[in-house]
Amino acid sequence: MTSRTAPLATIAAVAAVLLTACSSGDDSTDKPAAKPDPTAQITKTAKAYVTAWFDSKPMDAKTMCELQTKAARPNFDDDGGTLKGCIAERTDDSPEPAESGRAPLTIKITHVQEVPASDAHPAGQGVLATMHRAGEKPYRYVLRLVKEGSDQWKIEQTSDVNDRFAHTADPVAPVLAQYS
Repeated sequence: MTSRTAPLATIAAVAAVLLTACSSGDDSTDKPAAKPDPTAQITKTAKAYVTAWFDSKPMDAKTMCELQTKAARPNFDDDGGTLKGCIAERTDDSPEPAESGRAPLTIKITHVQEVPASDAHPAGQGVLATMHRAGEKPYRYVLRLVKEGSDQWKIEQTSDVNDRFAHTADPVAPVLAQYS
């Protein structure tokens, strides 16, 4: 090699090493982390709550209370919505076990959507819960869920979809606004 080509060969070798090192690196640091879609967690929380309420006989008071915000618990005015007080009140209000032989309850959670704050409730996510047993008329409830902490969704509001909204496919926002 001549004295002129030696520096060029060295520069080319160093450039190749640098390009290889840069291209083989993990470029996950260059991309922002994707935010997880909360829809699955919202749906799971809503279904667990509705199951504890309607498909457990007697109702599963502990699960219901754990899935509610303190403000939504039935004992909020009495003791600030403690878990213990909520469980006691829900247990007292629980209906008698239903007669055996009823068809299994199917529960569908649909129409997950953002809902604005109202005078009584914070903004959050609304869902429609449709319950049905074979041989019986289906019934629907809407639920408002709000985020607590960094990753938990809690039930803030529930309301029966009454006859006024019987023929409305997506009654979530109007029902939550009307009964706030």
